[in-house]
Amino acid sequence: MFTRLTMFAATAALLIPAVASASTLPDMPASCFTYELAGPQSSAHGLTAKTLHATLTGTDITLDIHGISLSDPSGHVQGTTLERFNAVAAYAALSAFRGGISDACKDQGLGINSSDLRPGTPQAAWTDVKLARPGHDMTIRKASIQAIQTTPDLHLKVEGTGIHDTKQPLMPTQLSADLTVQGLDTARQQITINALHAVSGSSAVDGKGTIEPGATASTSAADLHIGVTNVDTLIGQIRDTAPKKVVAALTIARLMGRQSGDATLWDIGLSGGVVTVNRIPLPFSVP
Repeated sequence: MFTRLTMFAATAALLIPAVASASTLPDMPASCFTYELAGPQSSAHGLTAKTLHATLTGTDITLDIHGISLSDPSGHVQGTTLERFNAVAAYAALSAFRGGISDACKDQGLGINSSDLRPGTPQAAWTDVKLARPGHDMTIRKASIQAIQTTPDLHLKVEGTGIHDTKQPLMPTQLSADLTVQGLDTARQQITINALHAVSGSSAVDGKGTIEPGATASTSAADLHIGVTNVDTLIGQIRDTAPKKVVAALTIARLMGRQSGDATLWDIGLSGGVVTVNRIPLPFSVP
């Protein structure tokens, strides 16, 4: 369930006091995750709030948002469900920033199902977003997610602008993606990247492909096609600021790519724990 709703959120009451007490999701203990909404306004099929503060309990990882708006133009998803979806999105963002689910959150339910969102077309927008942990901040000026359809498959458009990460020199400043998730209610989902576009400095990244997430990388599969323009310029821009291993990895990746005009192209595969780049297996397996 975490994987399904994380991809729906890659990025969602009744009137309550101006600053809410800490809340959590119905099936999740406060020992795992808490959040506070300030100034929430709920309608039949919408929710706005001035701010959100959320944290993974027992960690120093926090999420702060200054401007939240969720709605379902189709009029199917209730405002209270949108609040839960917003909380799931906050939990997913914190877990992704951490690099995985915290020990306190393992085997916890999220309190929302894909059936809660069908057949609606919910959309959400966050402004002035900050994810923080000691020595590492990531900020996003605006993030949005829009469900184009939710049945039978989940078709999403995701966008982020004004992105900055203090520890990831290759983090794009702009990102947009068009995604389709198949098999939401099955044990195995397939995520199709219909289109991916990102901007990092003077380089543009474009991609498409499919991912079949498993419990581990060795049980997952992927078939991705990625192109990056001006790779040499990008390497020069990060040479003095990025860790040496990042520069080395990008240099090796450039050598393994094939040229098409000013773009370097890669076909990346993952099957049985083996990664291939342009059909050449890498000399290691992923766990």
